[in-house]
Amino acid sequence: MDAAQSSDWLRQFLHTLAKNAASAAEAAGAEVSFVDAARPAGDPAELVRDADGVLILGGADLDPATYGQQRRVENLYGLDAAADAFELGLARAALDSGLPILGICRGMQILNVAAGGSLIQDLGRGTMHNVESDNSTMTTHSVEIIPGTLLGGIYGPVELQVRSGHHQAVDAIGAGLLVSATASDGIVEAFEGTAGWALGVQWHPEDPDGDPEQLATLMRAFTTAMAATRRA
Repeated sequence: MDAAQSSDWLRQFLHTLAKNAASAAEAAGAEVSFVDAARPAGDPAELVRDADGVLILGGADLDPATYGQQRRVENLYGLDAAADAFELGLARAALDSGLPILGICRGMQILNVAAGGSLIQDLGRGTMHNVESDNSTMTTHSVEIIPGTLLGGIYGPVELQVRSGHHQAVDAIGAGLLVSATASDGIVEAFEGTAGWALGVQWHPEDPDGDPEQLATLMRAFTTAMAATRRA
């Protein structure tokens, strides 16, 4: 949330989003412990061993080098090799251990790259997913949830109105992941693991202007999965 490479507005907004996500998780019964990826404390694998679940939130762009590509566009922002490495380590440790993991926006992209997938480096300005190239303005658009998926079990096989602000997106899907929601332009808006409880959503249910029940529903499902894993 406090990466020096990020602008002031982004740092402030990430704090707001993180606070909203944490409040919803706590309301659903979770105890939340923050680790700032810009200043990581501890080994990712050890942190995961002490947790019942992992939530990776939004933030700046991933360095294309993390998915084996050269930089192809000029508008990547907030690149932080240490944060990338730390969050990829968290995601891989959670996936390897079968711990419930939820990724939101950048967190979803982290999950995909951790599983061997790649990203579209830039969707272009003024798409349904962003207004500004730095994603400083959220947009509202619909996503279609695929029936029979984990996400469909959480929300129902419905069309959700979501809040988005991203200029990158999932390209090649990582191993062990299954698409569970798309936008009307074909962009992957959510995926889930084929083994264990793993879910990534490209939108921001924790956005202050979003539907609070959408966030609450997601966090209840996440904490229920954590509780079941803990009992097992």
